[in-house]
Amino acid sequence: MRAHIVGAGLSSLAAAVYLIEDGGLQGNDICLYDSSDRLGGAMATFGGPDIGYVLPTGRVFEKHYRCAFDLFSRIPSSSDSNQSINDEIAAFNQRHGYDDRARIVDRQGRIVTSAHFGLSAADILNLVKLALASEESLDGRRIEEFFSEAFFQSEFWILWTTLMNSLPQHSAIEFRRFMIRFLDVLPSLSNMRAILRTRFNQYDAIVTPIADWLRKRGVHFWTHAWVDDVQFQRSGHEITACSMSYLRDEVRTSIELSSDDLLLVCVGSQVADLAFGSMAEPAKLELSDRSWSLWRKLSRHNPAFGRPEAFFGPEHVSDTKWVTFTVTSRDSMFVDFISARSGGEVGRSGLMTFRDSSWLLTVAIFHQPEFVGQPTGLTPWWGFALYPDRTGDFVEKPMSECTGAEILEETLRHARLDQQIDTIMKSSICIPCVLPYAGAVWMPRKHSDRPKVVPDGSTNFGFIGQFSELPKDACFTMEYSVRSAREAVSTLLKLDAKPPAVYQGTHDPHALYEAARALWA
Repeated sequence: MRAHIVGAGLSSLAAAVYLIEDGGLQGNDICLYDSSDRLGGAMATFGGPDIGYVLPTGRVFEKHYRCAFDLFSRIPSSSDSNQSINDEIAAFNQRHGYDDRARIVDRQGRIVTSAHFGLSAADILNLVKLALASEESLDGRRIEEFFSEAFFQSEFWILWTTLMNSLPQHSAIEFRRFMIRFLDVLPSLSNMRAILRTRFNQYDAIVTPIADWLRKRGVHFWTHAWVDDVQFQRSGHEITACSMSYLRDEVRTSIELSSDDLLLVCVGSQVADLAFGSMAEPAKLELSDRSWSLWRKLSRHNPAFGRPEAFFGPEHVSDTKWVTFTVTSRDSMFVDFISARSGGEVGRSGLMTFRDSSWLLTVAIFHQPEFVGQPTGLTPWWGFALYPDRTGDFVEKPMSECTGAEILEETLRHARLDQQIDTIMKSSICIPCVLPYAGAVWMPRKHSDRPKVVPDGSTNFGFIGQFSELPKDACFTMEYSVRSAREAVSTLLKLDAKPPAVYQGTHDPHALYEAARALWA
């Protein structure tokens, strides 16, 4: 038996681990194919200390990531082979967990906080009604259909949208799932104490040790390999993947698959068509369909394989686009200022959102060092905006058209650091990154738009990653990636060990009580 895995993000890495650990496969019988030049998918990092670090995205996680923590418990950390990734995360958060004391600030630099997160009784009742609605009744519906305009100006919504990244026009199904899945996080939305983080960025802390573990066991990684076709055979109600082909260095290779071989496909990508700018140039948006063309081709074989056009395509970019930026400073002036304003320990302040920013700017201050091998004296930090096509308040251009220098200036002026702008600008490199499909998982959808992890009748193939369908679980998370991998492996190999149940806050009396107190007390 051989296993072929399309993609090299977290779901694919997790699938390889479970194939070895639970399925008994040898590492040299497993091959991962990825069209990019690096592993990690949405968790990959770029750049370096001389040209500026680039961290395109970040993932939120918390204690109920049952599949993710199972995976992390099996892999030694990169910094200490005597402890697991799990152990490292637990020890780090015990000492350096978030303690955000200035989660939202206004134009005058005042901390924004209000009773009941600024929600009216009607808003709270609407949240409850949506949580109690059946998913079937929400097919294709948007969040904004259930709430007043005032709801989207509330402290709750600003906290929520900048942490979970949903927008009013996004899927009501996903919003409902997130409310139930993260109900235990709700009381601490302002201070982020329920949110966990890694010692270093997630690529160094999670992707690197998993990839190293797999390499030591002989797993093959084929980068610059674009899998562009899969063929199937039908026999009654059963369907079997019988061949696949990929392009690498302009050479096409076809692989015959036996009925005993496995094929796992990670369809779609939230970092498809990402592009970087510089201090002097904006990130230029260039769209292609390469990252989802395989899914589109597969969906033509069978409507049960999903509908990629619900998530991808130029017509969706205005609703799915992110612009993020990573700043590499040769001094700690900005980080020290933000930490002092929040009144907490440097590196524990989490996110700070500038409420009155037309872009809805949010910055994240890291515990240092954030990157393995980061030179002493460098202080990287990160930011993003959920409305990058709006005109800035100080730099009168849409963020998506701004250079790194212009984005940094807009951020510093919102932070009321006008007097320090020249000093910080001279000592910093700001690299903008445009991700046209970062929010694609949030697009309004029907249940049939995402394929089942193992489609009905499949004998040897499955779908993994953010665009596969896992009932009850919330996408846009590391947990979703890992759970899809474990579900696919356990189902196709008919293993007795099944993934643990998805955490549901509505079944947790303590979470229900604390959420009610936060909203009503």
